[in-house]
Order: sequence, then C-alpha cells, then structure tokens
Amino acid sequence: MKFFIMETVATNVKEEKRLQALRKYKLLDTPPDGAFDRITALASKLFKVPIAIISLVDKDRIWFKSHHGLSINQIGRDPGLCASAILSNELYIVENAKDDPRTLANPLVAGDFGLRFYAAVPLQTDETYNLGTLCIIDKEPRKLTVEEQEILQQLGDLVMEEMNIRLALREASLNVKSISNDVLQHLRSLSGRLNDMSKSDLELYLKASTAFLENNQHRFDNLN
Repeated sequence: MKFFIMETVATNVKEEKRLQALRKYKLLDTPPDGAFDRITALASKLFKVPIAIISLVDKDRIWFKSHHGLSINQIGRDPGLCASAILSNELYIVENAKDDPRTLANPLVAGDFGLRFYAAVPLQTDETYNLGTLCIIDKEPRKLTVEEQEILQQLGDLVMEEMNIRLALREASLNVKSISNDVLQHLRSLSGRLNDMSKSDLELYLKASTAFLENNQHRFDNLN
C-alpha cells in the first residue's frame, strides 16, 4: 500500500510538471495556424487517411491545435487515445481497434465514430515531457511499414520544432521588452538629474550609465 501511494504521488507530480511545460508554450485555445495545418494536411495525404490531428493533452481535455478531416477542436481526456499515447515515448499504433484490448471499450471505437486505426508520435520537449501527439486516424484497419513509421516520426519532429521556434521567439520578445524598459527608465532618470549635477558627479554618473548600457548590450548578445 505504501509503495502504491508513493507511486501515485510521483505520477501526480510528474503530470503537474508536464502540464506546466504545456502551458509554457501558450498554444491552448489559440486560433488555427497555417504552419500546423499544413503538417496535418500533408500527413493525411502521405498516409492516405481521412483524419490527421495535432493534439495537446490538457488536464481534463484533449485540445486540437490542428484537426484535418475533423470538425471538432477538442474532446474529453478520458476517451481520447492521445492521453494513452503520451504515456509512451515510442510510436503508439493501434492497427485494428476492434481487436486491440487497449481500445475495445473506447467509445470512439465502439460508438458511431467507428475508429479502427490510430497511430501517434508523442510531441516531446527537451525535458522529455510529452505534451500531446501528431496522430493519424482511419476508419479501416491498416498497418504502417517501417518507412511510414519513420515518416510519421519526422513529421512529429517538425511539429515540435515549430512549437520550440515560437516559444523561443516569444521569450526573446519578452527579453527585448524588458531591456528596452530598463533603458527607458534609465534615460528618464538621467534627464531628471543632469541639471542638478556638478562636473565630477556628472562624470561618475556617465561612467555608471556607460556600464549600464554595456551590460544591456551583453543581454542583447545573449539573445542570439
């Protein structure tokens, strides 16, 4: 019992850290995006499947950043196969959901939707948190060749690269705003003091200002 409790606590902590990593990207509930939509459209065409999705697994839902061939943009977390797929660091494949014990009771399989084939690659951060998946879905059973599995993995890598680029740009933008604000405040402070300074005080202040601006130049250089 003690081991079970400790394992549960560890799982909950890991999940909370995963959710924190997900929120850092600030993609949930954002408008449709051409870059991501092109990837799902390409996946649908390459694998000849009707549905391709970029999913993000939130606390109690699975939200679709891109959903080619599907009109809805989210489902509950419980029935979603993506919630199971992110538990693995490997490609998650269900060749025939009606015969697979992992999916027999799933409402997406047993219900009107009629899901039969599902393959997903986890969208993994550098810290190994799986935020969601790039998945392809068909209503007919099928298999993926080794080459097709590699292609799906590569498309998933493209999704993650796109997410990381956006994160880096946003963080760089915040840094630039912070530096600009520091410089602006410094210049305002400088303009208010010049008239009241002696020559020696002015020289000291100009040296301090030079050091301040050089420090900010280093901060700009570190953004590269």
